[in-house]
Amino acid sequence: MRGLGPSLRQTLSYAAGGETDKPLTARQKVALPKIDLSVVEHLKNPFHRYDLSARSFTHDEKREMKDSARNTYRPDLQPAWLKHDRHVLRFYAYFQEAVHENPKESFRIRACNVYFYLEDGTMMVTEPKVENSGITQGTFVKRHRIPKPESLGGGVYRFEDFQVGKAISVYSRVFRLIGCDAYTRTFYESALGHTMPEDEELPMDSFKAADLPDDEELVSSRRAALQEAKAYNEIAVGGCCRNEKLQQYLENDRKVLRFNTFWDDHTKYGSRKYYTMHYYLADDTIEMLENMSRNAGCAPYPMFWRRSPLRKNPYIAPAPGMLEPPPQIYKPEDLIVGETIDVLGREIVIYDCDDFTRSFYRSYMGLEQASIKIDHPPLTHAKLRYPPYNGFGSEEDSLASCKGLICKPPRRDEQKELADADKVLRFEAVLADDVEENETRRFVVAIWLGDDSVGVWEIKQRNSGHSAGKFASKSRKKNPATGKWFKPEEFYIGATVAISASPFHLTGADEKALCYMEENSAQFVVSNVDAILVKLRGLKEHLQKQSGFVSGAGLKRMAEDRGLSLCEHEVLTLSRRFGPLKCTEGKTYGRLAGLTLPCV
Repeated sequence: MRGLGPSLRQTLSYAAGGETDKPLTARQKVALPKIDLSVVEHLKNPFHRYDLSARSFTHDEKREMKDSARNTYRPDLQPAWLKHDRHVLRFYAYFQEAVHENPKESFRIRACNVYFYLEDGTMMVTEPKVENSGITQGTFVKRHRIPKPESLGGGVYRFEDFQVGKAISVYSRVFRLIGCDAYTRTFYESALGHTMPEDEELPMDSFKAADLPDDEELVSSRRAALQEAKAYNEIAVGGCCRNEKLQQYLENDRKVLRFNTFWDDHTKYGSRKYYTMHYYLADDTIEMLENMSRNAGCAPYPMFWRRSPLRKNPYIAPAPGMLEPPPQIYKPEDLIVGETIDVLGREIVIYDCDDFTRSFYRSYMGLEQASIKIDHPPLTHAKLRYPPYNGFGSEEDSLASCKGLICKPPRRDEQKELADADKVLRFEAVLADDVEENETRRFVVAIWLGDDSVGVWEIKQRNSGHSAGKFASKSRKKNPATGKWFKPEEFYIGATVAISASPFHLTGADEKALCYMEENSAQFVVSNVDAILVKLRGLKEHLQKQSGFVSGAGLKRMAEDRGLSLCEHEVLTLSRRFGPLKCTEGKTYGRLAGLTLPCV
């Protein structure tokens, strides 16, 4: 019982006769307190309570006397265990651990936390646990007073021995202090007047450097897979399922944000469609309902998006068993009036919200939601187009089947067919494709005025290597330049027409074709003499100075020098009207008299 203060002494002893009570010595006798009888004598008087000779004490004075008798709750000179109760200094440190028989790394950096308890001067070193590190982590050195090495002076570590940037030795292991928390810096400034240096960076080892190239998405997906496996194992051994969204559900049940949205459908027969979007705060799900107008012509299915989380990154696994990227769903901070969201590839515009939604954003984000006034776009009737020609029958027959359920034969200009049934315009042509083998080939291009059909035949040439005969059968053909059917006025000497993907340059015409074109000069402008003379008004003075005859080629060059376009058929028309014909080397040119031309 040594060291526990005054206590009762042993007086029992054993002798030959048995147990005996040994008398106490004078030193062992306890001093009994003496009673002051004067106070007792005063209490004999039953009226001692009414003695007013001295002032009675108040309750506050009695409380102070009671506290002073108890030496108070906190004395003026507080011991360390009371003054620094639960006061802990925390330092961040690391030590270098050697790695043997590994060609990729020779050492590894292990981060630790050093705690110093001010109440009793004890220390503790811990290593934060890293998931799947393969190293036993946790408490590295238990809490106790750690001795300092003899080389540092011996004794135990005190708080004056710690400083950021220095090293401490704990049982022959060196820890370098690289930082501390805010309370530790404040304590050293107030207690010692010393400012701690700035925190240092944790060194990088080969093991951590190998983990740097990992993508953040890959790391997050790996963590999600490990978390899922961990939850499955906990449930398999009898654990309970975690309901992480229970608090969110209890706090936000029946709280729904409402937005007014629209989508502009820019397809061929599309229009603007309006939706009402509901965002349920209880589980972060979205529901979209379509607002259909009367006689909209759409199927009566108002549910556009069934209530479910709306992902920003929709993804469909191309094969079963493949991992999908972690979902990124829309949150309230993503739904701002005036911005757009993507729903199934459609750009949905948010233009308004209700009063509850405005108050929610005002308290949740400090944001005042706006209200955008929109104008409905004017309705435009999209004209239906006929389907393209399918190649069966004539184009008019195929078009008639699209105009009604009962197919009717296309209407024909019978008067034109009867009047021009035997009239054909024939032209001589050559290929204008700059191919050396086609330079000697000659063709006849004919157009029937009764139905505007066109046909091409090749003239037989000796040793040409090409078979003569039909080149393009008689039928109505379209002009690739205009996309419409060929017309008779598009054929004249000097013109280039594309028939069956082959360019033909018209070099001549028979007499019957020239006469018909001159008789119908209102339709064929190149055979209208009056129109040609109006075009040549700028050459009047120059032609009056000429003497003799002017060749057709010379007249054409003269017009081109002055910016006037004059084709070969127009030159031939003037030559047939005003001058005699002269044949030179098989080509026919007109001679225009150098007299004053009429209408010039």
